[in-house]
Parts: sequence; C-alpha cells; structure tokens
Amino acid sequence: MVSSMSTPFPGSLSTPFTPPFKVVRLYFIIATITFVFLNGLMLLRSGYISGFHFQPKLLSFAHIAVLGWATMIIMGAMTQLIPVILETSLFSVRMAKWGLWLYIIAVMTITGHFWFFATKGGGMAMAAGMLFVAVLLFVINVGLTLRKVKSINITIAHIIAAIVYLSVVATMGFLLGFNLSIPFMKGNHLHYLSLHAALGFAGWFAMIIMGVSYKLLPMFTLSYTYKTWPGWAAFSFVNLGILGIIVEFLTNRPFYSTVFILIGLIMFSYQVILIMKGRMRKTLDIGLRHALLSYVYIPVAAILGVVISLSNMTPDMRQRIILIYGFTVLFGCITLLIIGMMYKVVPFLVWFHKYSDKVGKEKVPLLKDMFSERIGSIQFWFINIGVPNVMVGLYLENQIIVGIGLTIMFIASLLFGYNMFTVFTRK
Repeated sequence: MVSSMSTPFPGSLSTPFTPPFKVVRLYFIIATITFVFLNGLMLLRSGYISGFHFQPKLLSFAHIAVLGWATMIIMGAMTQLIPVILETSLFSVRMAKWGLWLYIIAVMTITGHFWFFATKGGGMAMAAGMLFVAVLLFVINVGLTLRKVKSINITIAHIIAAIVYLSVVATMGFLLGFNLSIPFMKGNHLHYLSLHAALGFAGWFAMIIMGVSYKLLPMFTLSYTYKTWPGWAAFSFVNLGILGIIVEFLTNRPFYSTVFILIGLIMFSYQVILIMKGRMRKTLDIGLRHALLSYVYIPVAAILGVVISLSNMTPDMRQRIILIYGFTVLFGCITLLIIGMMYKVVPFLVWFHKYSDKVGKEKVPLLKDMFSERIGSIQFWFINIGVPNVMVGLYLENQIIVGIGLTIMFIASLLFGYNMFTVFTRK
C-alpha cells in the first residue's frame, strides 16, 4: 500500500542490518580516487571538452564521471542505506563485494576503449558485457532485498523506479557498446545514444537523487513535520516525462517530455523548501551547503533540457547548450550532492566503525574532528567558482576560461580527496 502522506523520519545511518563497513568503504574510496583522477584528466585534456558531444575523449570523460564516480558512489550508498531504510539485511554481501570488483574492471576497460575509440574486434563488446553483468548483480541484489519491503513510502517508490531505469540504461549501454564493435542496430546510433543518456539522467539519477534526498535531508536537518504531496507530484511528473521521452523516440512526434520533467523538478524543489522550512537544526554545515546548492542546479539543468528540446537554435549553439547541460547535470547537480552527502555520511560511518565501542572507555574524537571543516569550506568555494566558470567558457567557446575553471575544479577535487583521506585513515 502506498502511503500518500508518508514522511521519512530521521534515523541512524548504521543499524544491526547494515553490511560490513569494509565493503561499503571500498565503493567510497575508489570513487573518490576516480573523482580526483577525472578532474586531473579533464584539466590535462581540456581541449577535448568542446565541439560535438559524440567524440572519443568526451565519451570517455562522461563515462568516467557517470560510472566511475557518480554511479559507484550511489551503489555504495544504497548498499549502506537500503538495509537501514527497510530494517532488513542486504540479500548478499558477497554479491556486493564481488560485483564491485567486476564493475571496477569493466569501467576501466570500457572507458579505455572509448578514449582510444577501439571499436574493432570484440573488446568494446566484451567491456560492455562485463559492465552489464556487474550492474545486473547490483540490481538483483537490491531487488531481492526490496522484496522484503512491507509498505511503499516516497523514498522506496523512487528507489524502485531508479533500479528499473538503471536496468534499462544498462541494457541499452550493453547493446550500444556491442553495436560499436559489431553493428546490428537499424537506424542512427546517435538516436539510441540520446535515449540512453536521457533515461540515465532523468530516470536513474533523478529518481535516486530525489528519493535519497527525501530520506537524508530530514535526517540531517531534524525536519519531522512537512507535507509530502509535492514529492509525490514530482515523482509523477518526472516519470510522465520519461514516458514521453520513450514515446518521442518510438514515434518521432513531440510529447513535450522535458516540460513535464521541468514541472516535476520544480515540485521537487518545493518539497526541499518545505523540508528546510520545518527543520529544527538551523545551522548549515559544509555537507548541507553542498547539497542545497546542488538543488539550485537541478531546475537550471531542467530548463536547459527544455531549451535543447524545444528551441530553434543553430547547430553550433545547440551543441554548446548540450555540453553545458551535460556538465551542469554531472558537476552541478550530481557531484555537489554527492560531495555534500559524503561529508555527512562517511565521517559518521568511519566514526561508528572505529570508535562506537570505545565511547565511555577512552577519549574518542568528535564527528566534527573527523575532517577539516576549514578545508571543506575552501573546497566548497573552489568548486562553486570552477563549475560556473566552465559553463561560461563552454558557452563562449573560450578554452582559456574553460581551462581556468577546470584548474579550480581540480584543486577542489584534491581538497575533497584530502578530507576523505583524512577520514578513512583516522587512527
């Protein structure tokens, strides 16, 4: 039964049902290393972040960001959070552990093939197949865990939808990768690629961002009483928009899908405002500042999506807006939220794992001592100068401005990586 007025109540990030911390830790550590590597690589090869979006280096950047950074973090977070939300054990810890290693190998292999555009032979198809199997293991693990759910609240509904979309996106990715090696699809490859990207952004990422936010934001701000109808409205409108994307793909007729998605994301923003209005914790720490700024970028990205789909632009301008849109989604919406939530989640998990049994017996550090808030604040300003800088540079097609923005972002990634290193190596 769906509870239309279900309010996710704040709770703990660690319960007797959560998997061993060493499993979840791997996801976070490897993803953080990937994030620093990605920013360094983009800086060194900044000249490739321009022009037509279907080019080898740009495809490699995008897949490192999507697979090696964002999706890997989300997988780790879901491995930790779903047992907390459902109050039940993960179906298989072993599947989570071995699936991660297969996933890492697959991501390295497929992004390497994109970088060199090595489509001849079966390498690309094999890499796509490995990635598909790794994602499938994750989907099966989460799906079998979700079988134990007793009632569907707003967070669970979004997680279920996200897993369904991830399955579709992974299947399409496998078919597209196979098609690059051994062409078999009828029609334009880019037509299928556009659907693959749209379902990834609007389906997998949007659903998981919205759903997890409804759980974590109230938990971190101590917000207990608020209406949830905007969240359900957002869920309905975004999914209607995704259905419209599929209809447009199949019929080549406009369904104005991006307008529905825009309305949904505006409703999501309103839900966030309601949660923040009812919060008992008024202070915004470094994690919440990152998260809240990411919510500002979400409607911006949605508006860019509408502009791309409905405006009559020159091919050159359209390509610039597409690049800005993709960059905004990956580094404005997704990355800022991930960094914010990692500042909230990771220090607690490490503290709980290392010190919870020592409380009252010996001196233990406070949560605020797990990393440098000052370095986090500097990193916050760096990334929030760097991201808009790159967006402006892409619009003006000015490689100097893009390079300056990427330099600032790389410094921000190093500062973030240092803080996470400090947390994970805390004695």
